[in-house]
Amino acid sequence: MALLSVQPDGDSHIRDVPPVYLTGGSEQIPIRCAFMRGGSSRGGFFLADDLPEDEAERHAILLAAYGSPDERQIDGIGGSDPLTSKAAVVAKSSRSDADVEYTFYQVGIDRPTVSTGGNCGNMLAAVGPFAILRGLVPVTEPETIVRIYTTNTRQVITARIPIRDGIAGCEGDCAIAGVPDPGAAIGLDFGDCSGAVSGRLLPTGNARDEIEIEGNRISVSLIDAATPFVFVRADDIGATGIETPEVLRSNLEIMQRLEQVRGWAAKVLGLVQDATQAQAVSPNIPRVMMIAPPTSYPTVSGNLVAASDVDICVRQLAMQRPHKALAVTGAVCAAVACAVPSSVVAEIVGKASNEVRLGHPSGVLRVASKTSRTPEGQLVIESAQIERTARLIMDGTVLVRRRKIEQLRDTLRGLEA
Repeated sequence: MALLSVQPDGDSHIRDVPPVYLTGGSEQIPIRCAFMRGGSSRGGFFLADDLPEDEAERHAILLAAYGSPDERQIDGIGGSDPLTSKAAVVAKSSRSDADVEYTFYQVGIDRPTVSTGGNCGNMLAAVGPFAILRGLVPVTEPETIVRIYTTNTRQVITARIPIRDGIAGCEGDCAIAGVPDPGAAIGLDFGDCSGAVSGRLLPTGNARDEIEIEGNRISVSLIDAATPFVFVRADDIGATGIETPEVLRSNLEIMQRLEQVRGWAAKVLGLVQDATQAQAVSPNIPRVMMIAPPTSYPTVSGNLVAASDVDICVRQLAMQRPHKALAVTGAVCAAVACAVPSSVVAEIVGKASNEVRLGHPSGVLRVASKTSRTPEGQLVIESAQIERTARLIMDGTVLVRRRKIEQLRDTLRGLEA
């Protein structure tokens, strides 16, 4: 690229110098990155070939790129929120049942942690458009179907991407809570998503279990569909189930009880030996969701959700922080839980339906699911469908400090030792 150089004598001439965003100079390295919104989440999308295979090195690069660890993530592309501190790594798949493979990374904010436990369905919505952008799949108009193998949960999700002018379209009338403008609808079908981590829809073998929290016996349901979630009634832990994220985060007693419930589930799944280790060892998986009967409440943007508009109120945590909307995998898992007789979710919903309306902090999310039973009476998930939108925000390179990568790599390897 030809750049204009001004010399001390005032003369100008053209010299050929590689731009810094291609070389990074001696202090930074450039990494190709597409910055995309997927559903109500946002983050960097990378080709697997553009990142090192070594896990510690890859995690160090992601932490450095996002500006972690730092509460504000001021020196990187992170947005100081679990919903905007996510990354996706995509590669062409060699599997016969998939077109591309997607690995989800939850990048720690104030701690040097990177979690690959579980999947993110919101980021998943942008995987198909990214694969089309990078030429990983052939494009057909007006719709391209992309089969995505999620390496985190070892499942195949089918995405239907609207195509305009050879690329993924972004304009449309599909409105999703938590995103200000409508967009082109991307259909996601999770198929039979049971046993994402444990291999079983009901990891304990029970639709509900009794556990003790601060001396009180309460009922919970651990459901492993798309991503394992443990569901707990809000009134069993002293909450209403319609708290805003800010109110919930400021209530340390409720937050601690939710983490205790999540810790129990982490131990059941074999992710930790002691429930108290869950926050340090497995902060992202399983996830916890508190639920409540339909109740009118204001959203984070000030709109009113009427009790008649929802079948159940839900509040989810992500990395020990209240989710400002609802994870797609959480919505799918909740919809499946509705079909599990005697679960705490089915108890509140109280009816069998192919669609469930979930009232979350930003509005209402609808999930369509279809289940059946084997001759032996075992519940089978045939499909779990949801619509999302996605958009390419920026495509180019992210510059990452070499020194920071080395520091973080040494820190991560020290933690492993």
